Amino acid sequence: MKLWRRTAGAIKDKLSLITATDEKFTAAIIKATSHNDLSMNIENVQFIYRYIQSNPSSFKPIIRAVSLRVERTRNWTVALKCLMLLHGLFFSGIMAVDSIRRLPFDLSDFGKRKSRFSRTGRFNIFVRAYFMFLDERSILFYNKNMIRLEMIVKMQGIVDSLMRIKPIGKTPLVIEAMEYVISEVVVINGHICRGFASFLSNVQSNILEISSAEAELAMKIVAKSLSQREQLFKYFEFCRDFGVTNAQEISSFVRITESQVIVLDKLLHIAPEIDRKAAKVTPVTAADMAEVDLVTSEECSNSPSDLISF
Repeated sequence: MKLWRRTAGAIKDKLSLITATDEKFTAAIIKATSHNDLSMNIENVQFIYRYIQSNPSSFKPIIRAVSLRVERTRNWTVALKCLMLLHGLFFSGIMAVDSIRRLPFDLSDFGKRKSRFSRTGRFNIFVRAYFMFLDERSILFYNKNMIRLEMIVKMQGIVDSLMRIKPIGKTPLVIEAMEYVISEVVVINGHICRGFASFLSNVQSNILEISSAEAELAMKIVAKSLSQREQLFKYFEFCRDFGVTNAQEISSFVRITESQVIVLDKLLHIAPEIDRKAAKVTPVTAADMAEVDLVTSEECSNSPSDLISF
């Protein structure tokens, strides 16, 4: 039966190649997102990325071609490969990818008509979870005018979405997709780390500019970080057990020291008064601020230590 399904999938791919309207990149898309459930065709994936980089005007036609491929399939392998192809664009350095906004197709209901206990049911759930994350990520990075702390909160939400994507057995294609997911966790954590460290640095240099809303939001970010810490450790351990090779260690998120928490706590008391009177208050002393051990961007990106430590 499995051999028959692979043969049928290969025939569908050949028919699609025969009817391809643009041999420059449409054929590469079909080959990259074939029915073969063993792995992505890296050669064709890289061809597509290079083609976009050398022909920027091809970006939208390629996105439309991928979208059409998604809309025409009910096969979880093809749908997942299309998602992985688009996900790879975010890592490729192609600037146009941030202009996508929402994904040009909807896989939130993919395979829902089938029972979750059917042969493909669990794979359909995997595709839906992957789509929900990627759509959320695409929207966030399109809206770049968001206030820094609000952006961090949204990114923490994306980490939650990533952790909803769980490996299914040891299917090669799923494991490959999970390596994309783990890489994304590391990237998002890096953004969060640098953003929060920069915020604390600004607080250190000019405490009067902080509002009560920002102080409260900063404390919520710290609380969320603590709750995500154990969840991420368990998630990475779970992924390692399934053979996801790059889930060996968690990159540093935000290392919050006790003195930094004290400063944030002071802000919660000082900021409301600033909001009401718009008047100067006595700043935190140099001795107080000397206690704050801010995390540098280098530490955020290179340290393999705990997500948050006190």
